Parts: sequence; structure tokens; C-alpha cells
Amino acid sequence: MIKNKINNELLGIFYMLLAQFFFATNDAIVKVIYLNYTDILVLNQVIFLRGIFALILIGIFLILTKKFNLKLIFSSTKLKLRGLLESVATICFFIGVAKLPFAMVYVLISLAPIFLTAFGALFLNEKVRWKRWSAVILGFIGLVIVVEPNELKFGYYFIFPLFTAIFITIREVVTRQIEDNFHSEQIAFITCFVVTIFFGILSLFQFFIFDLKEYVLLFVASLFLSFGYFFSVATIKVALVSATSTFRYSVILWGIVYGYFLFNEDPQANTYIGGLIIVISGLIIIARQKQLGKIK
Repeated sequence: MIKNKINNELLGIFYMLLAQFFFATNDAIVKVIYLNYTDILVLNQVIFLRGIFALILIGIFLILTKKFNLKLIFSSTKLKLRGLLESVATICFFIGVAKLPFAMVYVLISLAPIFLTAFGALFLNEKVRWKRWSAVILGFIGLVIVVEPNELKFGYYFIFPLFTAIFITIREVVTRQIEDNFHSEQIAFITCFVVTIFFGILSLFQFFIFDLKEYVLLFVASLFLSFGYFFSVATIKVALVSATSTFRYSVILWGIVYGYFLFNEDPQANTYIGGLIIVISGLIIIARQKQLGKIK
């Protein structure tokens, strides 16, 4: 019994690491396409087309697993709201990806669990004691170190990953209120659907002509995005969140690797130091939530 539990936890950790790799690779491909253009509005069309490919892939998976129930999937207002929040978070995230060093974006959105703790205490009447408040303050110290407000080398674009973290926080609050009769894959489908429609509308304002290579890259990006969804779902199914959640931070490592090899970015010392502080802060919060039984 104990051996099976350990094996499941190791498998869950492996799936989580894979999910973060797939998500980061998808993001890197989007940035590669963006760098071929000078207009940030091209991101609308990129995310729209990538979303169409991803919807087809996720839809096929739902059909094969006999979970493709459109009436059920579109019945929840909260699921649609979750998709809208994901859409706004996606806008902010990819503006950050376009304008900031790749690794810095992941470091800043890692503030999400810290924001979630503060949000719960301030607006949801959750009891947050001194240990978690100390971790929140520590996280904001890390933020200041990363951003370097006295220099602002990249202007105020650092605000966009922070907005991403805020909308991810609100999205997670909404997700907690979603009924249990939805499969995770169905949640991924409706979220992807709303995001795709959202960016499809935005892409109407300016049209860009892509070549065959860029369409191939978009399809590959959608594959990585879909695999990211599938492995994040698989993680939840085989292991407890408490065993795998800390490994979400592995995405920062992929941000550093892709930033260095694909975009010729070399993170400054303040990004490493501040990022480490933010990660430690997040780990303290996760560990405390495990002790309190808030995550299982």
C-alpha cells in the first residue's frame, strides 16, 4: 500500500514536470512567432489559431474518452467566467512574454499562490496567521528585488505578469466554486473555447498573413499546450496536490533555458535572487496549507 502511494506520488511529480515543460515550450513557440513581427497585435491571431488547433485535439480526446457532452460543458456560468478570466490572464501573460525576459515572466507569475493567500485573507475571511503573512511579505520583497523599481530596465511591462498572477488568483477562487460533476478535461475544453473566441474577436481588428512555417509552429504549439493540459489533469488523478504542487516552479527553469538558448537572454542576478525568494515564499505557503489540511 505504502509502495503504491510512493509510486503514485513519483508518477504525479513526473507528470507535473512534464506539464510545466509542455506549457513553457508552447509559450516559447508563441514568442518565436511574435519576434517575426513588429506589431504586438499579432498575438491575438497567434493565440486564436493555436486555440483552434488545441480545441480540435482536446475535443478528439473527449470523444475518445466518452466525455464530449456539449450540453453539460456549456451549462455552467462559472466555467464560462473561468474562461473569461483565463482570457484576460492570457493577454497580460503574453504581453509580458513579448516585452520581458522569458524567465522573468515566470518568476513574476509565481506570485499567484502568494496573491491567493492575501486575497483569501482580505476578501474571503480566511484565517491567515503570522507564518503565511510573513511568507506573503517575503514574496513581495522578492518582487521588489526582481523589478528593481529604481531602474525599471524594461519599463512598466512588469505590471502585466503581475496582472496575470492576479487574474490567475481570481480564476482559482472561481474554480473552487465549480460543481464536482465536471471532468478536468471538460474544464480545459470550455476554458480553451472561451479563450479562442475571445482572441478570435480581437484578431478581427488586424489581420496578419502567416506562412506555412508559422502555421506548422502554431500546430506544434497547440500540441504542447494540449499535452500540458492532459498531464496537469493526469497529475491530479494519480497523486495528491500536496505531493506535486511545489514542482510547478520547475517552469522557471525552462524559462531560463529557453530564454538563454532561443532568445539570447541572460537573467541578471536580481532575477535569480528575487526569484529564489518568491519561490521560497510560495513553498512556505504550500507547506503551511498542507499542515492545515487546505490542500490534500
